Amino acid sequence: MDENGPSLVAIDRALIDLRRFVAAPPMVGQHGHRVELSTLLVLDGLDPQGESVQDIAERLDVAASTASRFVTRAAEAGMVTRTPAWHDARHTLVAPTPDGVAFPKRAAEHRLRHLAAILTTWDAADMDIFANALTRFATQATQPKCRLPSEY
Repeated sequence: MDENGPSLVAIDRALIDLRRFVAAPPMVGQHGHRVELSTLLVLDGLDPQGESVQDIAERLDVAASTASRFVTRAAEAGMVTRTPAWHDARHTLVAPTPDGVAFPKRAAEHRLRHLAAILTTWDAADMDIFANALTRFATQATQPKCRLPSEY
């Protein structure tokens, strides 16, 4: 293994451990509905005028059937509405409800409080280094050229 071997193993282990942080228990919405991470993904960047399920699938880089399940969960949580598209009744437009507009902000505030609690012992310089490295990693990891061949 090359000189990066131990670092790669440590990064891999940390990413596996972080699944608990990323896959935290579902949050409860304003009206007591459980809200899954997939609902936040649907809401993040959702056009207030509505988007098709296919548009959502492309934005999230998932299959249309997966996006449809995500939208169903979001609708059950009261975060989106589904209406026939004006141009073609065979298509559905998904738009955020007032709760769906407000929820991402509340979720972000919750996540930031959680991060702040975890990072209380870190100084500003370490947080800046971590933020820059993690942002760079996330940006690079989401590029199509970084996908495993089996994902094409």
